[in-house]
Amino acid sequence: MSNDALTDDKLNRAQQWYEDAIEIRGCQLSLPQIKSAYRELQKLTGTEAERIISLLTKPNDSSDEDWGKERAFLKDNAFRLTVSVIGFDGETAYGETEDIFDSKDFPFPIRVIFFTNTTAFSRNAGGSEPRNRFSIWVSFDKPPLFDPNPLVSEQTPNNSKIEIHAEDVSYFRAIQNIITTKILSNRKWYGLIHAKFAYDIGLWLIAFPYSLYWITIYCDYFVPTTGPHASFRVAFYIYGLGVSLFTYRALFGYLKWAFPVNVLDENEDHAMRHRVILGGIVTSLIVTGAKSLLSNLFGI
Repeated sequence: MSNDALTDDKLNRAQQWYEDAIEIRGCQLSLPQIKSAYRELQKLTGTEAERIISLLTKPNDSSDEDWGKERAFLKDNAFRLTVSVIGFDGETAYGETEDIFDSKDFPFPIRVIFFTNTTAFSRNAGGSEPRNRFSIWVSFDKPPLFDPNPLVSEQTPNNSKIEIHAEDVSYFRAIQNIITTKILSNRKWYGLIHAKFAYDIGLWLIAFPYSLYWITIYCDYFVPTTGPHASFRVAFYIYGLGVSLFTYRALFGYLKWAFPVNVLDENEDHAMRHRVILGGIVTSLIVTGAKSLLSNLFGI
């Protein structure tokens, strides 16, 4: 079988193309949802197969019967979406049909799901890539519980994305639409805490004002201006702010760990208990702060 059949020059190579890299962040997904996206993308790949196979030219030394078999083989084997499912322990499951999403041998918990239309095409085209192609990575990595990274203002690292390269604008738009409706439509609020500058916004708008309020209250209580240790008030503020900053960073890291960038329902990572704990901590801080503020300002 010729490896050049799928890259025949008569397939009208385009002089322009379209590219996009769409991040997949803040999504709560399930295997049935991902399977549904896979099914839609496979239908689109099947349509692409019909178009490309119809443009192939029969070699002069090939009989009609042999050429028919070769076309049927290419249509079936070169236009598949290959899937790799990788677990946190490195175990990998591989498949080339949507049935893989019903497998009982998945490496749970799942760390990455990757599928593409490039692998199957390339093995039948001498390593060449299809002119209309895409690759999807969906990662369910968790950030560290206590992140030592000094670049706290950066968005939480996560490699989930879809890369599209197409010479046909209708194919390009179809891929974008499938991803938008099947994957990105289930975004959750907690995607915001992983965005760039989320840490800084929380620090300056919430953590610092809240900390300064309580530091002022306790400073007046423990180190009053008329007391013998009034000279320690500055040190009290500095130390109080330092402790507050450390506490805020720890809580923010805990929050990102409990609500990771992307969540897969089937992983059942038992983070719910930690979300309940965080909810209790935040509620307690809000109630305590509100009561103190009302008491000090209005005497309530």
